[in-house]
Amino acid sequence: MSILTKALIANSVVVSAIESKDIVNKAIKIHNLSPVAAAAMGRALTMAALMGEEFKNKEDYLTAVIDGKGPLGKITVCADGNGHVKGDIENPVVETVVKQDGHLDVGDAVGKDGTLTVIKDIGLKQPYVGTSQLVSGEIAQDFAYYFADSEQKPCGVTLGVGLNRRRCKSAGGVWVQILPNCPEDVLSRLETIMYAMDEMSYQFDGSTAEQVIRRFFGEFELTITESVDIDYKCNCGKRKINRIVKSLGKDEALQIVDEMGQIEVCCHFCGKKYTYDRDAVEKLFR
Repeated sequence: MSILTKALIANSVVVSAIESKDIVNKAIKIHNLSPVAAAAMGRALTMAALMGEEFKNKEDYLTAVIDGKGPLGKITVCADGNGHVKGDIENPVVETVVKQDGHLDVGDAVGKDGTLTVIKDIGLKQPYVGTSQLVSGEIAQDFAYYFADSEQKPCGVTLGVGLNRRRCKSAGGVWVQILPNCPEDVLSRLETIMYAMDEMSYQFDGSTAEQVIRRFFGEFELTITESVDIDYKCNCGKRKINRIVKSLGKDEALQIVDEMGQIEVCCHFCGKKYTYDRDAVEKLFR
């Protein structure tokens, strides 16, 4: 379980932070992620958690797809209004490339010749869909650019995942949203603070989200507004999978059972497998 904390800074800035180590480790276990895949997906899941906490209703839902045309392929992350996140990655085992400074080359693995698409289902007639070009493939910069370009929301984003071989030892992210009429002196100071917030994974090594917020923004008038639990949890279930099997049609479903012995559906987000023998298919269409 991870903890997400939000704070109001100087009555003109909203800061959200999450310590996301547990979320990342669940993703590593489910998808058997290589280190560079874990770093990329971990950053994306962390951002999805921060965005999901903005929802007003538990039924609200978002999907973010990062398609940088790199070796990792598409990265898909989802979040809902219940504090749940999940993700999928097209190529989870990609050879890790290390930059000269010793850090994982996430940007090269993700690629930057592509797009970031965010789909929000918030109870309107049609979901909101926003798309922007990737600028670095490093995830944090790409989301910051997305908010400025597609939603006209100036903000700062910093994300980090620290790994010890194939296990996450620390992870987290901070999202700074500027409210209208934010004073210029506050903006100037925020820029300096955000510039100093590098090596984000180390900031969350042994620290809670609230401690990180107070460490960097304690000089301002600061009010903690909420702290909530966030977990990696898939919402797949028998009812949803039944709809997938029924979409095949009875004849095709029975033909698959005759040829393969059963129908097997595997959830890409959690790895859970659902099987249907002939009796189950007959019952489903009865």
